[in-house]
Amino acid sequence: MRGLALAWCVAAGCGRGGAGVDAGAGTGVEAGAGPGAGTPEAGLAPLAWDGGAQPSLSNGLPIVALPVEGAPEAVVSLPLGATGPKPVVVATHGAWDGPEGLCDDQRWIFRDTAWVVCPRGRPMPDKTFRYDSAAAIAKEIDADLRALAARYPGTVDPGAPVLYTGFSLGAILGVGVITGEPARFPRAVLIEGGEDKWSPALAAKYAKGGGARVLFVCGLRGRVPAAQQAAAMLGRAGVGAHVALAKLPGKDQFIHWYNGPVADETRAQLPWLFEGDPRWVSAP
Repeated sequence: MRGLALAWCVAAGCGRGGAGVDAGAGTGVEAGAGPGAGTPEAGLAPLAWDGGAQPSLSNGLPIVALPVEGAPEAVVSLPLGATGPKPVVVATHGAWDGPEGLCDDQRWIFRDTAWVVCPRGRPMPDKTFRYDSAAAIAKEIDADLRALAARYPGTVDPGAPVLYTGFSLGAILGVGVITGEPARFPRAVLIEGGEDKWSPALAAKYAKGGGARVLFVCGLRGRVPAAQQAAAMLGRAGVGAHVALAKLPGKDQFIHWYNGPVADETRAQLPWLFEGDPRWVSAP
């Protein structure tokens, strides 16, 4: 599936540059972006850190590997130039994939405004990685954030709210992650997955626990109706929700991916996503 999606991107010219599309008439839900299934093929900064001296936040590599005690090595995008605490984004990839490509994409979206921590998951025989369950992701996130705070003291607050972003399997399992700890993950971006995992009871649980906003990002046009239903459900429970559909080159084209037009629209939605959270006032 990764090869097909990548081939589509090359053929269609998946450059940055999505635009909003109204897919929520009558529901108060908006639409505008797309999908993803990460691949580490292109444009990545070298993961040159060997776990020794702390990588510099002033002039070091923007993306590094993070050794984690008791868990697989994570990948992290650094907020270069940070001198005090920065918000944390946790980004989870799709099935049979890895964190490198997604972390590179998320760095383009968030730049130096936040830490982006990309959990690796369990190794598979084909040298890709996979998350086994929401509980497994949550456990790996705990370990990753402890390692990050220990490596960069004073610039990470592991107790502060975290933005959860997930693509495909990461989004599907992510619903269980964020509803398990709404106060920790009050805002989330679910890309190409997770829209069919909500129920009125789960939406109410998320709202009661502190859930604030959920952005559904679709690349497959067929996902939009289910995402609208989930967004409306969350809205009735008191959680802000938007649906975004990626603007693709042709009206009948679609893509199960997280970069290109999908990343464009995700980035465009950041002001709405972070409204009311003063930590993100300087977000691009």
